[in-house]
Amino acid sequence: MFRIIFLICLFSTSFHINARSLNYKDLAWGSLTYTDVTFLEKYEWPFNPLSIGHTMSSYQQYDDGAAYFHHALDIMGHAEQEIFSSTDGKVINIEKYGPDELFWEVAILDDNGFIWQYHHVDRKSITDEIHESYKWGMRILRGTKIGEIVRWPYPSGSEKFHHLHINVLDKDKNYINPFIFLKPFVDNKAPEILKIGLLKNGHVIPTNVVSEKYGIYTEVRDLIHHDRFYVPPYLVKYSINGNTPVTVWKFDQLPGGSDKKKYINDFFVPDNTCGNYSCRKFFVNLGFVTDKTLKFPTQNGEHEISVTIMDYYGNKTTKKFKWEIQ
Repeated sequence: MFRIIFLICLFSTSFHINARSLNYKDLAWGSLTYTDVTFLEKYEWPFNPLSIGHTMSSYQQYDDGAAYFHHALDIMGHAEQEIFSSTDGKVINIEKYGPDELFWEVAILDDNGFIWQYHHVDRKSITDEIHESYKWGMRILRGTKIGEIVRWPYPSGSEKFHHLHINVLDKDKNYINPFIFLKPFVDNKAPEILKIGLLKNGHVIPTNVVSEKYGIYTEVRDLIHHDRFYVPPYLVKYSINGNTPVTVWKFDQLPGGSDKKKYINDFFVPDNTCGNYSCRKFFVNLGFVTDKTLKFPTQNGEHEISVTIMDYYGNKTTKKFKWEIQ
């Protein structure tokens, strides 16, 4: 009997070690394609948020590097604030994924098959229970302490950007909007439409008269419990000349799926958009489609577009713009 138990334990341990040698992201099996999101359980937040610093649609570009969608939520908190697992599941990864001690990750596979990556956890604060779960493949329960928010040294304006970054990944490694899984966050402030205008060869032009191929943009922004951490809206749509509305994109997941850089300079107007510690401006190209087939009216005369933007909790803003084709 002792030998049987020993062999079972040895096999279990060996299997877990071998599984850890694989790409842990391959362990995900959840998919929104096969899951009705209205029936997904809504989880508690990892801590009580102060505000939302970035959403998955946020434009990011630092130090002349390539631009990318933020692909996650930045949940603002205090340095050394305790972080708790939103879900039951197994810890499937603990690692330093970036250049220094700010970039430590704890990844948890939840019971619906989605992987939650908790980023910017202070390494020294990661609990023994989390380490043991990772080592032996044991489950943890929701509400289990993961660790604490690392002290972020870089300010955004006059405020230190202490935050927890959460990615949610599906079976195809697509980035999924964490808002879908978390309990409603009180947000009664509607997003803003600052401008609507015309594009020529992808550049903003200061006129409402065009004669050849053109595009249309809108400058937008939203605040979620903050006074300057602007983020893009969750959804952008428009109607031209009263016709059927067209949705530009709805951020349940990234337009590039698992690729956070794909379509970033197609969805946004890159010359006018910025996203770093000192600048947040979002010019959305209303002609964005992933298959490049969308066209605006070409017949001479006056036309009108009605643009509507919405945050995740349904707050909306609509604005109209008229232009003339000669």
